[in-house]
Amino acid sequence: MTKNFKIAAIVSAAAMLVIGASMTSFAATGWQEENGTWVYYDRYGAKVTSTWEKSGNNWFWLDDNGDMATDSLIEDGDYYYYVDSNGAMVTNNWVQMDNSDDDDEDAPATVWYYFQNTGKAYKASTSNKTSFKTINGKKYAFDSDSKMLFGWIDEDTSTRQTGDDAWKEGIYYCGDENDGAQMYNSWGHIHVVDDREDDEDQDYWFYFGSNGKKVAKTGSNENKVFIDKTIGGKKYTFDRYGKMLSEWVATGDFTDQEDVDNNHITSADQDASPSNFKYYSDVESGARMTRGWFRVLPSAYLDYSDSDNADSNVRWFYADGSGWIYHDAIKTINGKKYGFDAQGEMVAGLRWVTDNGDNTYKFSGKLDNASKVNGYTNVDSDDDSANMCSTANFLSNSKTGIYWFSGDEANDGAMKTGVQNFDIDGDSYSFKFKTDGTEKGKGIQGLDNKMYYVNGRKVKATADEKFVVYTYDDTTKVMVKQSVKDLFNSQTTITSTSKYKGNKGTTQDATFVADYAAGTNYIVLSSQGTKCTSGTKKDGDSYKIVVKNSQIYGIYYDL
Repeated sequence: MTKNFKIAAIVSAAAMLVIGASMTSFAATGWQEENGTWVYYDRYGAKVTSTWEKSGNNWFWLDDNGDMATDSLIEDGDYYYYVDSNGAMVTNNWVQMDNSDDDDEDAPATVWYYFQNTGKAYKASTSNKTSFKTINGKKYAFDSDSKMLFGWIDEDTSTRQTGDDAWKEGIYYCGDENDGAQMYNSWGHIHVVDDREDDEDQDYWFYFGSNGKKVAKTGSNENKVFIDKTIGGKKYTFDRYGKMLSEWVATGDFTDQEDVDNNHITSADQDASPSNFKYYSDVESGARMTRGWFRVLPSAYLDYSDSDNADSNVRWFYADGSGWIYHDAIKTINGKKYGFDAQGEMVAGLRWVTDNGDNTYKFSGKLDNASKVNGYTNVDSDDDSANMCSTANFLSNSKTGIYWFSGDEANDGAMKTGVQNFDIDGDSYSFKFKTDGTEKGKGIQGLDNKMYYVNGRKVKATADEKFVVYTYDDTTKVMVKQSVKDLFNSQTTITSTSKYKGNKGTTQDATFVADYAAGTNYIVLSSQGTKCTSGTKKDGDSYKIVVKNSQIYGIYYDL
């Protein structure tokens, strides 16, 4: 029985070999072409499905029906692969595919995948945190479905940011749907939609650091919304969304975040002072102005009247080494002195300057007409209280007074000293400014080289007046113009042949002079500004002023 079994077994085995040979001739193990496609049979003669088989150096995918796939994205386990038109697995290459099945409103028409040397497509990490892969020297990010990300991308979810606020929320920027390369160590001029602007379509500059993240203010103090960054040796400032700020930039603490985001600063947010502003060149450059002159339109928050976009309104400013602009100051720059007003603008022309006593100064507007000049030089009024010529302004060590900062506002503005002559409203004016000392540039007050000055203006009679009378206080250096008629009427002695104030006798001379002086120095000045020392001078109203030893001896006029 045993023997027969063995024989039977052998016979059975031989029969199976015959059958196997017969099957092989019908469907041999390996690749076969059937019905216009390729299939693969395993060693048992079964058609393989949903698996990879190799031919030569290439791998091929057999689908659920056992047919070799071509031009298809293959999902195998946790990864995607791609087979080309010949059915071969794609490796170390990009593939662009149709994206018609994506219903998102801003979905691109096509998407890109990158397949590694294993054939696996890159995909987001298991943590889903955005990471980048270096491909041909550039960096790219992919989502959990292996699609290349582009545009604005966040940091934590490896997803593309979409919508109008994408530029605010995104951390990285990776070009458009046809590029996708991460920007790093570079500037990006990127189109955004900013609903805070009248024209929502804007093109802003952003800078992306070595880690690819945009430079933007982050941190717990949301009111401090700006960050400085040195790039290529120049200083730039960016807001909390990464937008490079340009032109006038306000800094500091603010109450209205949205206004700050748009650089719309109002007096409610902070003191509108140059102390809170820096200038960062135009929107195409943005580099901060550091230690130097620049000529631009003033900020609307500092000077509303001159901020209109007109060439005539541009002004000169000067920034220190930290980018802050000089203001409320007189500064020496390259050996010359310049004035900067409360808006930081370089001043020009005749100005009344008030010394605040703390190395800051207040500047008047230009004294550019006769009324303004007269109001500050006290030559047409005997009411000192109505003018800027109070005693305190002329005491030693006070820098308050009139200064001349050149009339060439566009090209100069440097403080001028010495004698300066002006034509104002058709009349000529002569001024003299101190040439040295702590009060250099200030208009001279009082007697100087035989001439008298009020806030720098030479005091003299007009052509019509011929001669004028002033009181002059040697201590305070204050001059007050006197009415000759009033001085005449204040005396009582009259002769029979003429109206004459004071008798010619020696005794009366002393009494007369004492009546006039009363502790005050009276002086008579000509139309050239020279002091009359003796003689009889007839003024424009025909009063005759008798001068003796530089003082008034008497005043009369003929009947």
